[in-house]
Amino acid sequence: RDAGHIGPGEKATIAELAGPGEIRHMWFTIAGLDRRAPRALVLRIYWDGADVPSVETPIGDFFAAGHGMRADVSSLPIQVTSYGRALNCYWRMPFRTGARIEMENEGPHQLCVYHQIDWMELPEPPRDLLLFHARYRQESPPRPFSPYVLFDGEGEGQYVGTVLSIHCASGTWFGEADDRFYIDGEAEPSIVGTGTEDYFNDAWNLRLFSNPNTGVTIKEPNGEDCRFTGFRWHLRPPVTFRKSLRVEYERR
Repeated sequence: RDAGHIGPGEKATIAELAGPGEIRHMWFTIAGLDRRAPRALVLRIYWDGADVPSVETPIGDFFAAGHGMRADVSSLPIQVTSYGRALNCYWRMPFRTGARIEMENEGPHQLCVYHQIDWMELPEPPRDLLLFHARYRQESPPRPFSPYVLFDGEGEGQYVGTVLSIHCASGTWFGEADDRFYIDGEAEPSIVGTGTEDYFNDAWNLRLFSNPNTGVTIKEPNGEDCRFTGFRWHLRPPVTFRKSLRVEYERR
């Protein structure tokens, strides 16, 4: 069958791959009564027999639409069509010995999950292989005037992108927050941005758009209770690190 049902509170393994190999494309579409299924359905990917997932995120946020909402996306690694229902991922995900893809339904209704995973068997793992990671974070209530940490990790790697969602608690403009990248233990960040809309390569407020490298998929009128999601991929201007990386967003 090309689809499976996942009940409330249930987990399902949708793919187990024997390596070495590399996932090149994943496609999903979800049917069910839960209007917020993109936030309720959690995607996890485990590499090389690990007990801790390297990818752990609600499926909607992974595909660049937060808040359990849906949006079309046209970018290099993520492409979403059918009014936010056809989810395509083109991130390259190599692995050495195996990969396991799991989904968990944290919502109140049964969900029907259609999927296809396209991958290549390899004769040996690629040299200098880096494993793909994606992790969901949130903070509520927020702590004003303290930095919000997007990523804080040790080791060698490349920061490939950000999906940021905001649910406003006040009627003021939230866009003056600057992004900061601390590379390899820096006391002062190498990269300092100039504002939220600037980080997403827009200017003077935000509006809906989507291009190969960045976009805004959700943008309600500025004000109390408005919702926003933007994405930016660090592929053409990469952010690489050898020892550690800390990425944070200013809150004013």
